[in-house]
This record gives sequence, C-alpha cells and structure tokens, in this order.
Amino acid sequence: MKKLTSLILSAAIAPAFVLSTAAIAEKHDDKQEDTKQPSDVLKNADKEPNGGQNTEMQRSGEAQMSEKPAGAFYADDVIGSTIKHRSSDEDVGEINDLIIGEDGQIVGVIITTSGFLGLGGQDAGLGWDHIEHSMEDDESVFYTDIDEDALRNSPKYERD
Repeated sequence: MKKLTSLILSAAIAPAFVLSTAAIAEKHDDKQEDTKQPSDVLKNADKEPNGGQNTEMQRSGEAQMSEKPAGAFYADDVIGSTIKHRSSDEDVGEINDLIIGEDGQIVGVIITTSGFLGLGGQDAGLGWDHIEHSMEDDESVFYTDIDEDALRNSPKYERD
C-alpha cells in the first residue's frame, strides 16, 4: 500500500516539475532575445515597425493581451466623460470623440459644449496636451484650464 501511495504521489508531482522547468527555460530564452547589441538594433531598424523602437507588447512577443497595461485606460473611459474646469470645477463639456494621430496616439478630443439650457452646444477640438486625466473613486475625471465660454467662442470643429 505504501508503494502505491508513493507511486501515485510521484505521478502527480512529475508533470508539475517538468512543466515548471520548461517555463523557466522559456523565460531564460526570452531574456537572451532581449539583449540585442546596439548595432543589431540599428541594422534591423528599417525592418521593424516604429523604426526599431518597440513597445512593451512588441518586445514581449505577445500578439494578444489578457488585460490592459498598468496606467492605461479604455476609449469608453474617455468618450462620454465630462471635462471640468480645473479651478472652478464646473463642467466645460462632454467628450464625444477622440482624435488619433498617424502614430496611433491620442492627439486631441472633440468636446460638445452644453449650449443654452443644455441645447445647441457646438463641437470644439481640444488638444490632448491641454487635458489632465485622473482617477477619482475608480472613475476617469478630466480637467482643463480652458473655460466653457472660450470653447463656445472657438471655431466650430469640422469633421472631414
């Protein structure tokens, strides 16, 4: 009986040991791939997207993601959010779209101002560098130094 118990225990532990050593070996191979010489990076810069400047996801070689990276947020955290004036904390408008640059980065937002009695607001473009994002009570909050009157008096944003 003692032999049977030790045989079952060995059969249960062996696969876990084999799989863990394979995972360690794979991590070791990944570290070796990441240590490119500067000359290798320059030689392959024209072959790689972004001129050889890889993002974290590209360096890891993962094509799929199981969760958002730390510090990232979703488009629906931005679209539909209210932008507030930094000093008065009054609503300036609502973000209704994102403006994405050629490099895939957010360069601005389209804000709809509230208008008179909440009607007749207009679209205004606001550069992403004029917006501050913060998390308050697990909610995205956006602030700007531009007040609603300035946005209402700015040229209407025209979509292509």
